[in-house]
Amino acid sequence: MEALTRALPRLRWQLLQWQQSLGFWGLLALGVMVVTLLVEVAVLRPAGILDSQRRQELHAAIAEQPQDVQVTEPAIVEKLPLAADFSPRLERLLGLLTQRGFILQQTTLAYSAPGDTGLQRLDVEIPLTGPYILLRSVLTDVALEPAVRIESLTLERKEISSGLLTISLKLSLLGVVE
Repeated sequence: MEALTRALPRLRWQLLQWQQSLGFWGLLALGVMVVTLLVEVAVLRPAGILDSQRRQELHAAIAEQPQDVQVTEPAIVEKLPLAADFSPRLERLLGLLTQRGFILQQTTLAYSAPGDTGLQRLDVEIPLTGPYILLRSVLTDVALEPAVRIESLTLERKEISSGLLTISLKLSLLGVVE
């Protein structure tokens, strides 16, 4: 502590001399350079070293794995339901929504075949009305259905005090074409 009290006047004197010779803007530029160097040494350089170590470990792990590649039908495609089963699957989904108390309006369907994958896709847009409280559980049940994906969900509440929502639910069902 005593060394600091002895060095403090000398530091002030040194700072005043630098300020007189460099001016305010020169002293500010010098401070920015010092802070930049501190950030470089304390933050950027250790992060760069850590990043290069991780990259080396990753390349070593990739090099260790054998390249045993076999061209087969993807396992996912073998487990997908058939495209011919779209109708019962869609009825099951719509039944699930109505059982939970949602009011369905006119549903829009669109078939598509994405690429040469042997799959067919059924896009379903379901406008419905129902309580917010049951929405999360019904969405969880819909997401657990095989080869069903929730594409988008839009919620709209007419009044803040109303418990009913106007919902636009877009689903995609995938099926294998035989």
